[in-house]
Amino acid sequence: MRIYIALSNCVLSEGVGKLLEEEKDIKIVGILNFGENAYLKIKSLKPDIILVDLTSLYNYFGDLIKGHDKKFILLDTFCGEENITRAVLTKEIKGVLMGDASPLLLKRAIRAIARGEMWLNNATVKNLISGLHALKEDKISTLSDREKEIVYLISNGYRNKEIASKLFISEPTVKTHLNRVFRKLDIQNRHQLITFAIRSNEFIKLPNNNNKELKS
Repeated sequence: MRIYIALSNCVLSEGVGKLLEEEKDIKIVGILNFGENAYLKIKSLKPDIILVDLTSLYNYFGDLIKGHDKKFILLDTFCGEENITRAVLTKEIKGVLMGDASPLLLKRAIRAIARGEMWLNNATVKNLISGLHALKEDKISTLSDREKEIVYLISNGYRNKEIASKLFISEPTVKTHLNRVFRKLDIQNRHQLITFAIRSNEFIKLPNNNNKELKS
């Protein structure tokens, strides 16, 4: 298995590289240096798997579109469940290794993904399933126009404070709308809503008059 390490922390990259070099079936083909063109690197080195963290994923592979043939494993540096869920959905991450995972677990994840499997922690799987279930049940029609606006903005990465500013309403009002959305969709938290929001993005569009002050 040919592994390319593209982490934002050089010390961490070197450490992971040394750890994996001990395995006979794993070959480190390169480690990303700051300023390098990541696309050209992976094109020339042809790795089977690319190890990234959230920072390097968006800084070096931010323009990556769906349908790519690269297998990315996201090493969580305690970046939060919302960011992990968003990365899995929008960047087609094949695996997520949580911050408290052991070296043994990393090696197992690499081998599983090399076989064509996915490697996700239970919390991420639950968030994905809950959000997709709400979409499958066609619950979009139960949302009000204002709630759809908020869901759309969440799908595009807006936080509550930013949503409030965008829609000219207060942050507590945004939270009230979100609680109603949770009840209508039968989901428990924002992490699950991220899945629903991103997958429903093609069905929900922000109205053209969103810059006007609307009643909440």
